[in-house]
Amino acid sequence: MIRIAKSDNKPLSLTATNAYDGEDVKRQLLLDQQCKCYLCERKVSTDFQIDHLKSKQNHPESKTEWTNLLLSCSYCNPKKGNRFDGILNPIDNDIEDIIEQRINYASKAVVFKSNEESQEVQETISLLETIFNGGGVLKRVREEKFFEEIEAVMNRFNQLIDAYRYNPSKFTEEAVREELSIDKEMLGFKYWIIKKDEVLSQVFANDIIWNKTA
Repeated sequence: MIRIAKSDNKPLSLTATNAYDGEDVKRQLLLDQQCKCYLCERKVSTDFQIDHLKSKQNHPESKTEWTNLLLSCSYCNPKKGNRFDGILNPIDNDIEDIIEQRINYASKAVVFKSNEESQEVQETISLLETIFNGGGVLKRVREEKFFEEIEAVMNRFNQLIDAYRYNPSKFTEEAVREELSIDKEMLGFKYWIIKKDEVLSQVFANDIIWNKTA
């Protein structure tokens, strides 16, 4: 999960109707978010949904508020539901700086932690743990398949990192840089691989500042 850059151009249907899911809303969200779910950062095609940062059940007054609408996938949206209305707003916060995002390959689990102890941060971590690690002791089939998708993306990235370390050429450097572009998946996890390595952080410092504001 990383910071989201949202267009200031409010879709006309939000003003003209009482609907929040007009075609112009969908198109703008897909454009703004690079066709990625704002929570898990996976690419979506036809399985996207419009999520209310503050749920329409608990905050009906914000149902058509443009800044309250985000693109999510059909896996993450039900897990968030109306139980996590107090998470960090990814439009206003550099999530990738605030929350460390790592994969523990040995335990096949994702680890989220932060030096900040605010309720917003802790609720965001709780939601991400629910999404990435499942809601129970054992992962269900969909949760297992979800983790396998994440693992596959990150295995490929780690292979590119290893190739760069072994042979730091222009070719291997550009291969890593390509996987750090804003339209790629799992940037929150890739961010922490780069940030925690002194050499990598120097080489790719300018490639991990997505959506940051001056």
